[in-house]
Amino acid sequence: MKVSTLPVPLQWFLLLAPGLVLGQVLQLLSLPAALMLGPMMVGIVMARGGCEVRIPGVLHRMAQGVAGCLIAAHLDSALLVRMGEIWPIVIVFVALTFLASCFAGWMSARTSGVDGEVAIWGFLPGMAGTVIAMAHEHGLDSRLVALIQTVRLMVVIATMVVAALFIVGAAVAHPAAGSAPDLASISIVLGLALIGALSARYLRFIPSAASLVPLTLGGALQVAGFNLAVPAWLVALAYLAFGAHIGLRMTPDILRAGARALPSLVGAAFLLMLLCGVSGAVLSVVAGVDLMSALLATVPGSIDSIALIAVNAGADMTFVMTLQTLRLFAVSIFGPFVARSMVHMLHRWKPS
Repeated sequence: MKVSTLPVPLQWFLLLAPGLVLGQVLQLLSLPAALMLGPMMVGIVMARGGCEVRIPGVLHRMAQGVAGCLIAAHLDSALLVRMGEIWPIVIVFVALTFLASCFAGWMSARTSGVDGEVAIWGFLPGMAGTVIAMAHEHGLDSRLVALIQTVRLMVVIATMVVAALFIVGAAVAHPAAGSAPDLASISIVLGLALIGALSARYLRFIPSAASLVPLTLGGALQVAGFNLAVPAWLVALAYLAFGAHIGLRMTPDILRAGARALPSLVGAAFLLMLLCGVSGAVLSVVAGVDLMSALLATVPGSIDSIALIAVNAGADMTFVMTLQTLRLFAVSIFGPFVARSMVHMLHRWKPS
């Protein structure tokens, strides 16, 4: 019996309960990003079965806000000062990841038959929702862009989870930076998440506002001495929403739309990870940071997923999130121009 034939409340139960349980089981096995991977895997299975429920937009945006607060809770003024000292290196490697993503999209277009501009947009790094929305505004097929973004994101998550296992070993628990969570810190986090959700809805000129606004405001509060500790149960709920949202996007319609191109897209995604791996290894030496932090800073995942993996891996959160955030702004500002420029190059390379 297909999932779509079941009552909607039962579909919700089959999505949320197994997602929470699987996330906890994977966390007991010390698997990095377990709280996100469990719901994501359940979401994929449910989507393949025709599941009709979707994570409400406001909850997904608030989950991104909680992730932003989780990042902010690991910031401090000393680390921010250090980042200011190496800003030229930061700019160079942000640009390298941006160019590698465009190159991977260009290569996938040449080998898969997907429209060149759609493929390049699909590989642009940053928040997938932001990139998909921008592509739609430029008149592109947002379904295919969503498919490519989802494939890229899943390859990034899988690759970095494996890398974390080999480089740092078992995942560490989600630490509450500074003080333990209390009623005041929970209220601040939920308030910032709500502000982020409202910003994403009404301040659309801010890229990925649902994450970046809470991250920026929370970072300021953290540096000012406020307790921004996020309780474990809230982290679990946030990443339940986030992981399920990713998995549910792998619907049969989207898979059919890009089935022929899927091998080429996966291959291009792994090519991108190889390029970013080389870039990350060089960055580790040049910037004097550990290899895991350098890899997480260069890979083109969404801020939310990279944040969770970074927290589990004990990475340098300020370093990772600075590069990820700057690259997101670079995509928002230069993405349309770069995508169209590379499409013109793609057309010139095609045989007459």
